[in-house]
Amino acid sequence: MKHKSIAVALITALLCMVAGSSVACTTVVVDYHLSISSTEGGQVTEPGEGRFSYCPQQGERVNLVATPDADYRFVNWTGDVDTVADVDDATTTITVNDDYSIRANFAKPHRITISSTEGGAVTTPGEGAFVYGEGEKVKLVATPDPGYQFVNWTGDVGTITNVNAASTTITVNDDYSITANFAKLVKQYDLTISSMDGGSVTVPGEGTFAFDEGTVVNLVAEVDTGCRFVNWVGDVDTIADVNAATTTITMNNDYSITADFISQCICP
Repeated sequence: MKHKSIAVALITALLCMVAGSSVACTTVVVDYHLSISSTEGGQVTEPGEGRFSYCPQQGERVNLVATPDADYRFVNWTGDVDTVADVDDATTTITVNDDYSIRANFAKPHRITISSTEGGAVTTPGEGAFVYGEGEKVKLVATPDPGYQFVNWTGDVGTITNVNAASTTITVNDDYSITANFAKLVKQYDLTISSMDGGSVTVPGEGTFAFDEGTVVNLVAEVDTGCRFVNWVGDVDTIADVNAATTTITMNNDYSITADFISQCICP
């Protein structure tokens, strides 16, 4: 626009020099041009496609209507779009304050079918079937219910940025079907194991160990030479056999257990 203003001033000055002071000098009107085109899949039906001229003094507002072909959808307006009212709307306006070149973009639509397993939902964009244009990047957000956690996305996940992230994106290049998977949060409990004189616990060892809820843990108590295993004592409600040196315990809570060996033995 700056170059056009300079050209107008030069033309005006030249006319004034030729005409002399007896002739009133006026500003030369130079039209602004709006060039409109479209990609495959549709056309601009208003004002049409091609090169159009508009009066510069008025800042003329021009209606734009982009009409997609069958099986296509409008995507957006690109180019000199600073004065386009809404670049994402097929029906909008442009205010002509300069020379502009704009393009209406169309794309084939693709369908994404989104679902989830028990334990949560896909909150963005939601669940069901959605239509997007070729190459669109769509945000995905999976929200777990209380007591559940997000696991991953499965299905047609080739263009998902991170299948292990609850919040990610998918690039639409085809029809896709994807599922958000959830699982119950697994509680962990501590098992504290010790032994009395006369032996030791070799499996899983002695000390404090963390296990998932419901885990069945092997217990093996080994006696020293000349001693004898007596039983397991402490939180023994879920021990399969408290009198067996080799047995199991099921982790449903925090437990503390001790392997007891006969104290009357003579140990080396």
